[in-house]
Amino acid sequence: LQKYVKSKYVIATINGSSAMQVSMIVSGIKKNHEVLMPSFNYISNANAANNCGAIPHFVDCEEETFGICPEKLKNYLKKNTKFDGKNLINKKSKRIIRAIVAVYIFGHPPKMKELISLAKKYNLIILEDAAEALGSFYSGRHAGTFGQIGTLSFNGNKIITTGGGGAILTNSKKLYEKMKKITLNGRKFHRWKFIF
Repeated sequence: LQKYVKSKYVIATINGSSAMQVSMIVSGIKKNHEVLMPSFNYISNANAANNCGAIPHFVDCEEETFGICPEKLKNYLKKNTKFDGKNLINKKSKRIIRAIVAVYIFGHPPKMKELISLAKKYNLIILEDAAEALGSFYSGRHAGTFGQIGTLSFNGNKIITTGGGGAILTNSKKLYEKMKKITLNGRKFHRWKFIF
């Protein structure tokens, strides 16, 4: 999988939902943060935010890709947010907006170039829900390899299925080490000892 998607690090998980949950935890999503995600979405992304104590913040989609509409998001952020130091603040709720979850609905890539540009401008993390996109490419790169972290699913309705299962993709060694601790219950590898 690592070779196919060309991601430096890949971690197997029990399913795509847990992959997104771990991704939000290691990304520093905390209580009362807001996580931007498309209104056309899968419930596990909202649940992952909720489980961190964060608030799923649904944004408009576009018909072309079914993903987040970059133009509407740009206008929304310009009008409704402000910076407090490095943090992007929702003027209305007074909460920190921490991340964008880019979802590849039915395997279709959203407009990642525009979303990455917005994320850089507004100091937001990009988490990719590429659960349905194994084998999908955008600008010659595999789905799930554009943001800080990407997730895949191998559930019964996906391209490759294992009955369950998922994976997390990242090019960050620091994030990979954090994810490894969470997904392996802090286990340190030894030939025969179980050390945690």
